[in-house]
Amino acid sequence: MRSFPMLMLVAALTLSVPAFAQEAPATGSASGTTAETTATTAATADMNGTPAPLASTQYKAFERGDGMLSLSLGTMVPLGFYDPSGATFLPANSDPGFAFSLSYAGFLNDKWALAGDLSGGFIGTVNDRRLFVAPLSLRAIRVFPLGAFTIAPTAGLGLTITALDNDKHVDALAKVGSSLLWRASTDMSYSLNIFGDVVPQFYADSTQNRVGFFMEATLSVSYHL
Repeated sequence: MRSFPMLMLVAALTLSVPAFAQEAPATGSASGTTAETTATTAATADMNGTPAPLASTQYKAFERGDGMLSLSLGTMVPLGFYDPSGATFLPANSDPGFAFSLSYAGFLNDKWALAGDLSGGFIGTVNDRRLFVAPLSLRAIRVFPLGAFTIAPTAGLGLTITALDNDKHVDALAKVGSSLLWRASTDMSYSLNIFGDVVPQFYADSTQNRVGFFMEATLSVSYHL
């Protein structure tokens, strides 16, 4: 009978080994499930909780509220005069002159701007007389950015003050043309401008009426405001 307790102990140990072996895989399975659940939760958090990368935004050369103050120097070339009474085109009988202007352009959006010009030009005639021409205009500008360059066709209306000796006149003005801008930095641009000015002149004597045609070719330095 003394061996009965010993026999019971051996039997208990023998039965406990298979039971422990069965529990171990279950524990491992639970750990694997927990790990899988954790990974799934982390992936879900990464998808839902982490902000998506910032969407790339297209750079715009100009925006609403931008401004450009420009100083231009170059030449003004008289192309000739149209005589409506005789339906003939008369030569200018003058030489290319000196032109200058101060302009400000304010942008309504990234494509359109309005510009005001204070311009002037001195032209020498074949009779050694000096013609002063001052086109003052308000222009609409449409910009087409091409990398660091911008093509900017323009058209506008205004007034022209002309003076030849003591004869002074104020006439209407139509201006068309285009500019090619190179943006050298965020603050400065340089441009080549080609403008055509149409100046109708009306007098009490209708036989003296003329339509003048002038070309402005200037280089500009512009400060971006």
